[in-house]
Amino acid sequence: MTAKDPLEFSRPVTPQSVGEQGLSLVIEATPEECSRLAHRLGLDGLASLSADLSMTPRKNGRITHLKGSFRADVRQTCVVTLEPLENTVEGTLDLLYDSILEDTGEEIECFDIDGDGEDEDPLEPLTEGYIDIGEAVSEQLALEIDPFPRKPGVSFAEYS
Repeated sequence: MTAKDPLEFSRPVTPQSVGEQGLSLVIEATPEECSRLAHRLGLDGLASLSADLSMTPRKNGRITHLKGSFRADVRQTCVVTLEPLENTVEGTLDLLYDSILEDTGEEIECFDIDGDGEDEDPLEPLTEGYIDIGEAVSEQLALEIDPFPRKPGVSFAEYS
């Protein structure tokens, strides 16, 4: 995917629109978005994708906390039988966005500035001044999908 290609499931939100009280959102992919996202993720199909999200400001609005859950109905191929397999994938998001960081496309090197050794969640950069909550859900979905799906009760021993 090049920088000019549109994202399959894009829902941009500006940090300013979150407000002091925060923002609750329910987003759902259209059938066309599901089809394009299934192709990107190497799925046989994506019947649905929805997320229930909340965004809350921190540090006087400089940091935005994106938290929530998602659910997707995916179709894959069983790696043993090669038969179609349908699963429901559920997951959660818990991300922090820093309105000062801007995504330049370059890799950011992370290091422990305090030297205390405590791992903190890294801050995510904004993309062109906004947080794309649809892309955040898509990325988390990609991490939750089983890379080697098998039908229940099926083992490789039966097919050797």
